[in-house]
Amino acid sequence: MAKNFINLTNGIEKIPTLDEYSFIRIQSTACEQKRWDFILQDLDNNFLMCAALNYECLIFDAGANKSVPRAVYQGVEWIKFVLNKYWLNKDTIPIVRGHNCYGYFNQAYNQLSNSTKKKLDYFKKFLCTDSINIHCITWPTRHDGKADFYKEVLIDNTYMRNKFNS
Repeated sequence: MAKNFINLTNGIEKIPTLDEYSFIRIQSTACEQKRWDFILQDLDNNFLMCAALNYECLIFDAGANKSVPRAVYQGVEWIKFVLNKYWLNKDTIPIVRGHNCYGYFNQAYNQLSNSTKKKLDYFKKFLCTDSINIHCITWPTRHDGKADFYKEVLIDNTYMRNKFNS
């Protein structure tokens, strides 16, 4: 079974096409700033539980005038690397923009804080899979930084759901 996760903010564009979804926030700026521990600390608990329970986790996100945003090509790749290594004791080869990032990610992995490890340990006890099932659906957007556009999508979608569910 698939669980849909909208990466804030640009992923909001996809909401009108989905019946069910949750929100997640993998920040491109955190990737740019190499805040790898923060990315894991900031991960949504519902997302981690779904990943541990072997749901197919689909992350929807749009890139600012590019088809794949940094949060996906770098952030999600980091998350999958860590979950495979920490939960499943599997070494994977992370590929970021065609480059093998194993050494770099492994170094960052070895510097994870105790609080991040505790968070991962919490969800590891519910693990019932031998693979991490995270996939991304991406597209380019022309609405990056346009908070009013995204607010309108959220309001319109909420209105329609309430109208048909009442």
